[in-house]
Amino acid sequence: MQGNNIAEYSQIGQGVVFEGVLTQLSDSVIANFHKQRGNWKKYLALSKPCELPLKAMIDSSIRLGIATDVYTFINDDAIDAINDWLLRKGVSVGVMYYSSVEELAYDLRFQRSVRTIYVETQEQASIIGIRSHVVDTKKAWIN
Repeated sequence: MQGNNIAEYSQIGQGVVFEGVLTQLSDSVIANFHKQRGNWKKYLALSKPCELPLKAMIDSSIRLGIATDVYTFINDDAIDAINDWLLRKGVSVGVMYYSSVEELAYDLRFQRSVRTIYVETQEQASIIGIRSHVVDTKKAWIN
């Protein structure tokens, strides 16, 4: 019940994989140096944002009010740097680390409110299942 409404209520949510969907991580020597040192802010500063998917995620989470989680496979210590990176782009959403796509797929079994998960590759989509959608970084997704 929400707002004196006795109807059933559930929050519709979406999940977005950070690397490959929202940004293209650099594999330069300098980026690898920062990654090995654990300097995540400098590592992410060398990445290239994927503008249209990023704008679509920001629009759907802010304007449409869709609960959004961002998933990363980079490193558990990179969560704060990813939060800062997203804040600079104008959005504050939950960021969660998973060691593998399989671990993410397992946890998503229990999160039925997450209706769509945007992923980078068809391989990730096949592991996650029917709720996943492969994103073309040159296009915005439509909710």
